[in-house]
Amino acid sequence: MLTLLDLIGLALLVLLLNHWWRSRDAKACALVYAAQRCQELDLQLLDQSIVLHKLRLKRSDGGMLQWWREYRFEFSSTGQDRYPGSLTMSGYRLLSIELAAHVTYIH
Repeated sequence: MLTLLDLIGLALLVLLLNHWWRSRDAKACALVYAAQRCQELDLQLLDQSIVLHKLRLKRSDGGMLQWWREYRFEFSSTGQDRYPGSLTMSGYRLLSIELAAHVTYIH
């Protein structure tokens, strides 16, 4: 027989797994956004990876609490240099992408 404490523990486990799963999906979505922006600007996304920098709960325009995530990544304009970039998401929605000033060479 399950006790109340067992049910609470099970509910917390389910919530934790749900958060982990959604975070994994949000990171994959952010990687696609970063890759698309780099491709649009003829830049190279380095290491094909992004890193979660900040995670916080904020209210959306509709008043709902949502996870806001800021990711960091690196890109190159020549393949020899490295510049930082960041993007911010609310849920799975892209809010902003910032790229450091970089040198672009015309071939």
